[in-house]
Amino acid sequence: MHVTIEQNTSGSGKPESVFISWLLWQPRGADLPAEALKELVKLAPYRDRDPDIVRLRSLFERLAGRSGRPH
Repeated sequence: MHVTIEQNTSGSGKPESVFISWLLWQPRGADLPAEALKELVKLAPYRDRDPDIVRLRSLFERLAGRSGRPH
C-alpha cells in the first residue's frame, strides 16, 4: 500500500473538516462549549506551529465562547 502525505496543507480546508467531524461525533445533549475547551487543552502544546492548527483552534475557541486565545 502506498500512502501520500501532503507537505503543505495550509489553506486546504482540513481544519473545517476536522471540526465538522468532531461535531458530528459528539453525543446528543453534549455540552459543546465544555467539550471544545477540552479540545483546546489538547491543542495547546502545538501553539502557532501550523496555520491549520491555528485555524482549528480558532473554531474551537468560537464554539467555547472565547474571543481570542485561551488563557
